[in-house]
Amino acid sequence: MKQISLWRLAFIVGLAAVARAAESPVAIVLRADAARLEAMRTGDGAAVARVFSDEVVFVHSDGRSESKADYVKNMTAGDTAYADLKTADVTARQIAADVIVLAGAQEMKKKLGPTWSEIKIRFLSVWRNEGGTWRMVAWQSMKPAGNSVVPPAK
Repeated sequence: MKQISLWRLAFIVGLAAVARAAESPVAIVLRADAARLEAMRTGDGAAVARVFSDEVVFVHSDGRSESKADYVKNMTAGDTAYADLKTADVTARQIAADVIVLAGAQEMKKKLGPTWSEIKIRFLSVWRNEGGTWRMVAWQSMKPAGNSVVPPAK
């Protein structure tokens, strides 16, 4: 009976490995990005650190740039919180076997100190497969300023 149970366990583990291998890199990155947002919402610095590459460059919509260590430290310092994080209009492009670029929009409520703000941004993030794990290596966000179409010359 024990041999059958071990065989079943090995079969289930094998099926899970095959299912994971069949999942597209884009689907894996989108799931990792969703995990990042959940980690931000819950203030889980360790989870954010697992999603970020050690080489991440995180550029905020106000132009500040942070390393992985700085971002996690600032996020978990106790005066920052996130709520109602939503992502929309996401496009994903696999530009190389181990590189995926995401572009889209995010809305959230962010608390810095005692003050909550409504944040609406557009973003571009770059993900790299690092030894079988997809991690974010770059983030750039900006606040939409309206129509950027140049009017015709008069």
